[in-house]
Amino acid sequence: MSALAVKNLPDDEEILLWHELLTGNVTSFEQLIGRTYDLLFQYGSKFSRDRELIKDSIQDVFLEVWEKRSTLNGNIPPKAYLLASLRRRLHRLGQRNRMVPVEDFSQLPSGFDIEFSAEYLFIRLEEDKQTASRITCLLNELPKRQKEAVYLKFFHDLDRDEIATIMDIHPQSVSNLLQTAFKWMKNQWKVLISIVLLVSLFQ
Repeated sequence: MSALAVKNLPDDEEILLWHELLTGNVTSFEQLIGRTYDLLFQYGSKFSRDRELIKDSIQDVFLEVWEKRSTLNGNIPPKAYLLASLRRRLHRLGQRNRMVPVEDFSQLPSGFDIEFSAEYLFIRLEEDKQTASRITCLLNELPKRQKEAVYLKFFHDLDRDEIATIMDIHPQSVSNLLQTAFKWMKNQWKVLISIVLLVSLFQ
């Protein structure tokens, strides 16, 4: 697991609950809701500040899963499926509220909005805090789609295919977003170090 990744549920446990709920097991359905609700709410809050809208959307996602359980593919990664469903629902509601007709949802710009903070990073030593602060500043300057890909990859430990499912893009596009993000951050980090060294020479 990445050093930046937050604590996640074991995938095997999620998959087991997913398989059981698809067979109509109410207890497994309730357990999956309890185990993924916070993750969904956290992710939904990156698209909207309306807490009630997010809660209603999450409820609708789970209701839809239960209603369609007999036709859903048991091999679908449950976490990726739930996040993707919530993302699409929030985008649809956002477009509906703005009364903008949308023919190709996949072409919609991402509304993802997150402010990274040093709390996302594992800071074990006091001297690491300054470095963490600089990293988070760079993360917050990324374009929204790159930021979303980084968030899902390194803060929720999702793989490329899962991220592609959630963001409704091709897996190669996920790789491109991540590569572009880290290339930019690497270049900016070199500039930052150069500035610090230059300033120190004149102190």
